[in-house]
Amino acid sequence: MMTNVINYKKVKELYDISRITLINWEKEGLITPVRTAKGRRRYKKDIEKLLGMLEEKPKPKVVLYARVSTKKQEEYLKNQIRRLEEYANSQGCQYEVISEIASEVNEIKN
Repeated sequence: MMTNVINYKKVKELYDISRITLINWEKEGLITPVRTAKGRRRYKKDIEKLLGMLEEKPKPKVVLYARVSTKKQEEYLKNQIRRLEEYANSQGCQYEVISEIASEVNEIKN
C-alpha cells in the first residue's frame, strides 16, 4: 500500500488545485505523481512544498514614469502616479516612481 499519497479529489479538496494544473506541473517536471497498479495518479502530500515555492516567487520590479509639461498640470501628475501605482499593485509588482514636470521648450539644448 502506498503511504503519504493522495488522490486528485483530495488535492482539490485540500488545495483547490485543478486537474489541468496538476497535469501541467507534471509536464513541466515540477511534480512526479506516483502511479497505482491501474495507472492512476496519486500525489505526494509534499505538494505543499511546491505551493510554498510558487508563493515565494519574487515580485517583478518595475519603474513607473509619469510626466506633465507644466506646473499647472501638477494635479494630473498626481493622478497619473496614483493610477500607475494601482496598476502595479494589482499586478503584484514592486516599483519605484519617477516623475517630472518638464517641457521640451523649457529645457536648454546644446
